[in-house]
Parts: sequence; structure tokens; C-alpha cells
Amino acid sequence: MRPPLRDLLNFLGRRLEGGALVVYGEAGSLRTRIALLLCAEHRPALYIGAGRHSRVGRGPEGVTIYPTRSFYEELLKVTEVVGLCRAGAVRLVAIDEFLANLVPYRASLSEAYIGRMALAEVELLGMARDGGCKVVLVCAEDRRRGAPLALRVIRQLKPRLVRVEAEEGVLVAEERELGDPSVSLGRYEAPLDDVVSVISEALGYA
Repeated sequence: MRPPLRDLLNFLGRRLEGGALVVYGEAGSLRTRIALLLCAEHRPALYIGAGRHSRVGRGPEGVTIYPTRSFYEELLKVTEVVGLCRAGAVRLVAIDEFLANLVPYRASLSEAYIGRMALAEVELLGMARDGGCKVVLVCAEDRRRGAPLALRVIRQLKPRLVRVEAEEGVLVAEERELGDPSVSLGRYEAPLDDVVSVISEALGYA
């Protein structure tokens, strides 16, 4: 395994040991590729694509890609995943991008109601984790706080947080404290082109 990939997997793997990991950051920071990479490392795995990520066409061998175009569809799949995890049929489930399927409801529902919808999904994901699955959530970033969106809801999973950023030719991944995401707990960085190359190769996209 080429060093940048081994080091990245070691960094992420240690933070996934507790069962739940949130990968967040701006668009273009390799969040989706990182989620698929983790799926490939914990096969058989299920990748649930939401919003624009519902168009992810294919994944590595042993990774089932399930596109969703509504929150209802996403919630049904997560409900199914709980049983699959308990049966040992799935080792990891990734949702990319968490909350994306809730955006259309903002025009007609209150933020409090949408928050309860998100919490219902998080509770199901907690059951999947307790059933033996690893859980990875890919989230957008709340720029004002440097935290994933809906952190209050996500905290119910007690995940580890990793913020990723691609800037000036370098990929930076930082673990952030769950209680205060402005605090850095560990850092990985490598040349962006090298990371893109090795991840693409590992996923069979090269």
C-alpha cells in the first residue's frame, strides 16, 4: 500500500474504532472519496447517496451504492440497515450527504420539526452501530462554527469528528473535539495530488 493511503487509513481507522465517524468540510475536500474508501475497507458495506451524491454511479467491489431522492426513501433504507447490521450482512454504512434530503422540507416545515426528523434517523443509526456496524456520516460545514451542520443532533451518536480541507495542493484532515469543534485533537496532511491518485487507484477509478 502506498504510504499516503496507509497513513490516511490509519488516521481514519483509529477514529472509527468507537463505531461512528463524521467527515465534514467544504465541497471539493474529498469527503465522498474518503467515505467510499472507508466503505471499501469495511466490506460488505452500504453507501447511501443523498442530494447530489445520489448520482454516484458505482463503488468498489463489495460496496453497494444506494441512491436516495427523498428523506422517506433514505429513512426506509436506514431502517433496513439496522436488520442487516444485526445479521452481520453489512459491516459499515455511510450516508453522503447527511441532511441533504431534508433541505426541500425547509419551505414547509419548521426547523424544530426538521430537527426531529434528523434525530429519528440518528437514533436508527445508533441502533445500527449497536448492532455491530460502523457508521460514517458525510456532512457539510457550518462555517461560522467550524463544525458539521446539525451538530446538536449528530452528538447523539457520540461520533469522532474529522474535518477535511483541500487547499493549496494539500489535503488536511483534522480530528476536532466533539464538545468544541474549534479544538484540534490530531492532524494528517499529504500532497493533494498524491492522495487523489492513491484513493482513485484503491477504488478502481484510476
